[in-house]
Amino acid sequence: LPGAGGGSGKAAPAILTQPGAPGGFSESPQPPLLWQAGRGRRDSDPAFLSEYFSQNSQTLSFYSWYGSAKIFRFRIPEDTVLLRWLLQASRDKGPECGKTQVTFHIRYGAPPVINPLGTQFPMNTSVPPSFSQTLTLDAALQNSTFVNLTNPAAGDWFLAAHLPAASSKIEMKGFSRSCSYTFQPDLFVLRQVDVVVLEPDVPVQQVLSKGKVLHCLEACSIFLASPPWGRWLWITVESLGGASASVLVLASLLAACKPGDAASFLGFYQSLKQNQGMVMPGSHLNSTLLTMGSSHNVSGPGNTCLHGQPIVREELDVVSVRFRILGDSTVTVQSDIPTLLLLNLNSGMDSGGNLLGSILSWQTSAGLGNATVLACLSPMSPALSLNGSRGCWTAFAQGYLLNVSMSSREAAVIVPYPQSDSWYLSLKLLCPKQSEGCDQAQGQVAMLAYLTPCFDDCGTYGQCSLMRRHGYLYTGCICKAGWAGWGCTDGTKAQSVGTQILATLLLTLSNLFFLPAIAVALYHYHLVEASVYTFTMFFSTFYHACDQSGIAVMCIMDYDTLQFCDFLGSVVSIWVTILCMAQVKKILKYVLCMLGTLVIAMSLQLDRRGVWNMMGPCVFALTVMASLWVYRGISRRHCYPPSWKRWVFFLFPGTSLALVAIAVYTFMETTENYYYTHSIWHILVASSVAFLLPPGDKQKDPWAWSRKLLCHYQICRNDQEELYTVR
Repeated sequence: LPGAGGGSGKAAPAILTQPGAPGGFSESPQPPLLWQAGRGRRDSDPAFLSEYFSQNSQTLSFYSWYGSAKIFRFRIPEDTVLLRWLLQASRDKGPECGKTQVTFHIRYGAPPVINPLGTQFPMNTSVPPSFSQTLTLDAALQNSTFVNLTNPAAGDWFLAAHLPAASSKIEMKGFSRSCSYTFQPDLFVLRQVDVVVLEPDVPVQQVLSKGKVLHCLEACSIFLASPPWGRWLWITVESLGGASASVLVLASLLAACKPGDAASFLGFYQSLKQNQGMVMPGSHLNSTLLTMGSSHNVSGPGNTCLHGQPIVREELDVVSVRFRILGDSTVTVQSDIPTLLLLNLNSGMDSGGNLLGSILSWQTSAGLGNATVLACLSPMSPALSLNGSRGCWTAFAQGYLLNVSMSSREAAVIVPYPQSDSWYLSLKLLCPKQSEGCDQAQGQVAMLAYLTPCFDDCGTYGQCSLMRRHGYLYTGCICKAGWAGWGCTDGTKAQSVGTQILATLLLTLSNLFFLPAIAVALYHYHLVEASVYTFTMFFSTFYHACDQSGIAVMCIMDYDTLQFCDFLGSVVSIWVTILCMAQVKKILKYVLCMLGTLVIAMSLQLDRRGVWNMMGPCVFALTVMASLWVYRGISRRHCYPPSWKRWVFFLFPGTSLALVAIAVYTFMETTENYYYTHSIWHILVASSVAFLLPPGDKQKDPWAWSRKLLCHYQICRNDQEELYTVR
């Protein structure tokens, strides 16, 4: 069965029920299922085989979007009767590692759908349940827990682990030491190797557990409507009377009605799957797919109880599938028998997307008035009893109910990370009360079903990201401009269009404050510095125009190129400014400028956001400048620079502006205030450069060539013949 399970902490284990069943996981023990039981004698103890699985530990991240969670996938073999996870969370030593919590989620068939930030899901989204638990890391460096699951479903089980919500403060990489938190899952599996096959009407002695419960002292039976199709059904019988109680004897009767246009249920099942390229599990079907028994006969001789509609599965891209009705654009819906459509999501790679299903009422028989079409989308098995009052249930799962009528013609449902299984869409026409001719009534319904990586491609303010974990692909939305949620549809904290335009204008136009610095550099004949400032102003302007998260975006070239040029220009501007203040000899100055630029370009390519990529060149240049200033002050026996006006009106204001800019950049920037704090950084840094640049050597003709070369030859010019000779 699709998994009963259990979860525990350190004190005592808790028994968990099947995911997808009503209520999801539970922490209360579930009694066993008794199926057609009589009296007999207990069988011998079964034989078990143990296996152990482990995966590498992963470093956890503070949660900001689904990509922050670390995904683990375990493939559980058949005949497994017990899973025991050992889940360990640990942290580094050091004062920077404070108290925190590690949250993990467990789900069968697909990654857990989680919402740690409490954001809104898109409309018509149904969130599959999952089991969650939290580990606290306080004074101890490590914490662990056990999670037990009894009789789990065979297939993929997923774990997702993450830290609490991320802080909005923008941290400079390398400025402060970060704490590392890791999560390590280990899995112990216990398998029963001598499982007895329960054949129809053949008494045997065997056990299996499930969520359907029936207590009895004498012979009794339980009926399961819509059990899983095409898979083994496990049954456990347990004697609660003690060691002296007699053993229960089992007998099984599984019933299925005769489908339309097929000779048997097996043929009907094959006809549903023949257009989707599925391999029939014939050995699994032989013992369970039987003709109807007389006790559950719902259709007379020659009648049918199901109408199948073939569906074509069309692969579009990674985690992208479209289901198309074969031969027609609409589905015929009847009032007496349900219409069944199969959506094959059993490839193992379909659970990482979003399943969207919708129905549109087309037309119904005349005279029915406001008739209703009920639809149930369910995994593993279809819901065959649709009457509007019982909801949308199968034997072990709750489906997703849709209904359309003349007053409400369209209904839709979104299932994020659908369980990897065969999904069924059951349709039935429900006539109004006191309507005539309901038995022969029909309707036409348009159906749309497809698997998409991200809902609506994450909208205008989101980006659909494809992630991979050990070959498994899944998707998630990265939201921008304050938007949040599974599909970036939660606009609670979203930026308005005006705010987005204001942010772009502030971050781009604030770079115009480099114009005074460029003018001062040209006035003092610092041509290299003026060229660097112009380069920085240009690329910083267009980088921030391209870096915006909203609709006010303009990219003149590749984003990575703009970012590299902006970072390079910023660091080189600081480098050449400090070298200019040091007033070294021109030859040495040009060598240091060129060599420093090459080293800075290399370091930025290695780690663009590392704090020492900026601090390293600055510290070296400041050391050179301070050494030269101290040497000149000692040799001249006078403070250098000698003019007090230079200190009061230029160096002190320029240094103050630079220190305030560093403080804003390092301690005040967050994701919410970035657009104006970073604009202030631009203004302060550019203004400080205008104050800090020293006066240059005034020349009468600064743009002319030098009259003498280094080899002491003199260039002579003949103005009449425009020839150059060397003397």
